[in-house]
Amino acid sequence: MLYPWQEGVWQNWQQLLEQGRLHHAILLVAPLGSGRDVLAKQLAQTVLCQNGVTEPCGMCHSCRLFAAGTHPDFHALAPLQEGKSIGVDAVRQCNRWAVETSQLGGNRIILIDYADAMGEAAANALLKTLEEPPSGCQFILLAASLDNLLPTINSRCNKWRLPMPDEVTTQKWVENKLMQGIKRETVRLNGRAPLATLQFIEQGQDIRYGNLLTAFATFLQPPFIGLYDVAAQCAAESHHSLKWLSYFMVDCMKVQQGVTQHLIHCESLPLVQQAAASISPMLLISQIKQANALYQQLDQHSGLNTELLMVDWLTGFMAQPI
Repeated sequence: MLYPWQEGVWQNWQQLLEQGRLHHAILLVAPLGSGRDVLAKQLAQTVLCQNGVTEPCGMCHSCRLFAAGTHPDFHALAPLQEGKSIGVDAVRQCNRWAVETSQLGGNRIILIDYADAMGEAAANALLKTLEEPPSGCQFILLAASLDNLLPTINSRCNKWRLPMPDEVTTQKWVENKLMQGIKRETVRLNGRAPLATLQFIEQGQDIRYGNLLTAFATFLQPPFIGLYDVAAQCAAESHHSLKWLSYFMVDCMKVQQGVTQHLIHCESLPLVQQAAASISPMLLISQIKQANALYQQLDQHSGLNTELLMVDWLTGFMAQPI
């Protein structure tokens, strides 16, 4: 079953399927937590279906194999670990799948999730296949943004953006799923992505995030008590905590400039105001830049001592005059 916010894109794809005009390489740009894999698999199953044209019948041999996860003509590729890139060898395997004969005598599907995680060599290896697509092979690429995708790959695909619901709709959808009220800032923190917001709350991240903000705002008050407690909480959430604190500090900058509307932390405004009054604008800008640089470092390199690096970053608030 598709999610409500996916219906618009799906109906457009159905028109293309009915007209026989579906591009051989679909690129769906959608954030994590949008259910993009559900939409992509709906398209894949429809293309592979032996009876349906615009909907999978759910009854044919192909549909039954697809539902069981054993369809021989459906191939999926993604990074082996979160935050890792897709290597050139994996893409070369995709190219071999692309030219194989269909085992069921129909189409072949290659789904590449996190296509924006392909390295340059991997992307170049895929490029030739996209330029000269084998007959009966459908590519579906998923990416959070186009920023890290080679322009040459981008230009060979038919691009679609999956719009996220507005924050009121996302909030109501998540509240209906949980049967409880949620904070608007939780929706904003997750980019209005309904599934990301739902998972954020189900995993208790909203509670831990609230605790981290309180500890961080307290630490920022001289004499800077609780440095190691904040560092430990940050390390427990890995590098994602730096993204959270970066959002918080950007809201602090807005408050310093007299902006109190459209903040991510709409329900935590007192904490934002407290922190904004404690840090000079120049120090705030510097620490935001360093937090973003540290996020990239931790995202790209595993095995680093996260807590020690967090301590070093937090010490920056104490090392400069405020």
